[in-house]
This record gives sequence, C-alpha cells and structure tokens, in this order.
Amino acid sequence: MTLPKMTSPFLLGAGTGAFVLAVLAFSNNWVVSANTNQSDVQDARINAQASICAARAVDHVKKMANAPDLQGYQSEARAVREGLAKDFATALPGASEPESGVVSACAQMLNRDL
Repeated sequence: MTLPKMTSPFLLGAGTGAFVLAVLAFSNNWVVSANTNQSDVQDARINAQASICAARAVDHVKKMANAPDLQGYQSEARAVREGLAKDFATALPGASEPESGVVSACAQMLNRDL
C-alpha cells in the first residue's frame, strides 16, 4: 500500500503544530484547572440558595397586611431586607446558620424583586 505524496508533510506539520500549541499553552498558563470551576460552582450554589430565600420572603411579604417598604437604600429598608433574608435563608445540613454570602445575596434580590 502506498500513501499519497502529501501524507508525510501533512503529518510532520500536524505534529509540529500540536507540539508548538502545547508549549504555548503551558507557557502562557492556558490550562483549565479545577480551581476556576470551583469558584463558579460556589457562586451558583449561593445564587440558588439566595433565590429560594428571596422567593420565600417575597411570598411572606405579599401575604402580610402591612407590608414594609423594601425598596431603596435607606437604613430602615435595608434592615428589614436583611432581617427577612436571615429569617428565610436556610442553613444546610451540618451548619448551624445560613452562610453570610447567601443572606447578603438574598437581601440584594429582595431589593430588586419587590
């Protein structure tokens, strides 16, 4: 069996290109590691918990007769949002209280949702 004339130069070019690309990737830190993915997972977990907290708090506020004003950045509205976030954020199994990042994200969502 004979190979076409351009097979050797093609394979030599492909091998050289792969080698050069690997050298460039490692020398410029173009490596995907688990640490970058880990922070994305942490952010997604906090956002999911905060979304549940905000939905529960919004439902509670809508059922109240005298619903407090949660909009804005006045100290009263901020204190009410943080209180609701602390009340409706759920601590995961093994934790005594909800994470502070979840409470903070929930309070920010309450400012947008209502």
